[in-house]
Amino acid sequence: MAVTLARLFANTEKNYKIRLLAGQKGMKSLVRWVHMVEDSEVPGFLHGNELIMTTGIAHGGSGWLVEFVKSLRKHGAIGLILNVGPYIKEIPASVTQYCDDNGFPLFTVPWEIHLIDVTFDFCHRIIENEEHETDTASAFRNLIFTPGNKNAYVQPLGKGGFHNRGEYTLMLIQAVKNEKLILGDEWNNLKFGLQSVLRYVDKPICIFDQENYLVIIASGIHWSQMEGYGKLIEKELFPEEEVQLFIGISDTVMGYNELHFCYRQAVTSVSTAKLLRKETVKYQDTGIYKLLYAVEETGVLKRYLSDTLWDIREYDSLHNTDFENTLKVYLENNGSIQKVSVIMNVHRNTVNYKMKSIREIFGLKMDYDDIARLWLAFNIKKITSE
Repeated sequence: MAVTLARLFANTEKNYKIRLLAGQKGMKSLVRWVHMVEDSEVPGFLHGNELIMTTGIAHGGSGWLVEFVKSLRKHGAIGLILNVGPYIKEIPASVTQYCDDNGFPLFTVPWEIHLIDVTFDFCHRIIENEEHETDTASAFRNLIFTPGNKNAYVQPLGKGGFHNRGEYTLMLIQAVKNEKLILGDEWNNLKFGLQSVLRYVDKPICIFDQENYLVIIASGIHWSQMEGYGKLIEKELFPEEEVQLFIGISDTVMGYNELHFCYRQAVTSVSTAKLLRKETVKYQDTGIYKLLYAVEETGVLKRYLSDTLWDIREYDSLHNTDFENTLKVYLENNGSIQKVSVIMNVHRNTVNYKMKSIREIFGLKMDYDDIARLWLAFNIKKITSE
């Protein structure tokens, strides 16, 4: 996870005499970078989640501070360090009150402290944390895709609090916007937002992108909790209607050895979610798709589909009938003639006639064996888009 203000400011009072003046509630905010800002117009150029420092050299008095703080917060900054000295001699009570009311941390640092030292230290910590996150993500990739290469993942994972005796759950996320998958730079921006949503989780979490998915691996978090986090992510990051979110959640397992299976489970789950147009699907709820997605040779599935439905398709094509679709709707509705007639907008007698014709022409008894064989074929059709 990215660095929080609380972590970034650990020991800074001792090292730099930095003091938190107001806004304690915002100390769990994540820090993207640190900037010096003196001009009131600069906040409009911020990307969000920056920590700002200022000496006040471009201003006179202290009346400008309230609007400056409001502007910073409006443009996504998550805290402000005031270099108290010749340009900022006092801090109005209205400023501290605003910061407390809005959870916007406000710090002071004495003039004799060199801000370049503070900036270097903070930026170094942020970069070091990003390198650690990259190492952790690489270790998980090794664990998932080359599980036999133990030396490549044990040490970095242990450093990050991900131990072999821990409990693990894996979540995959895909998002579709305007009929296109969200990929690349847009995913990278969303990763930071994802970390912000999950910043209050007190368990080790690793987030990285892989094969057009955002991957979340959590230690000490059960699948039922992950489902709740998935709903929170959807609510906080994707409130707009044009974004369709698909989430797949694996089973919860103990230790490293099963995580490569968890990844496959999560892929099956998110694929099932897309297929059924559902937001979240847990592996235990994937049903028949557990088996179908486990078949790596898709040619086997296509052959089964052809063997089962070819005659019906050919007959429909030659005689301009709709027996295949009638049969599909019939199976989806547990053989209810009434439901089929409503869905297909035809009379009950028409449905009965069609089903009688299907039995006679294709030699179907519609017993358990026939139903199971056809139902499997229609589900294969869904995942192979045949």
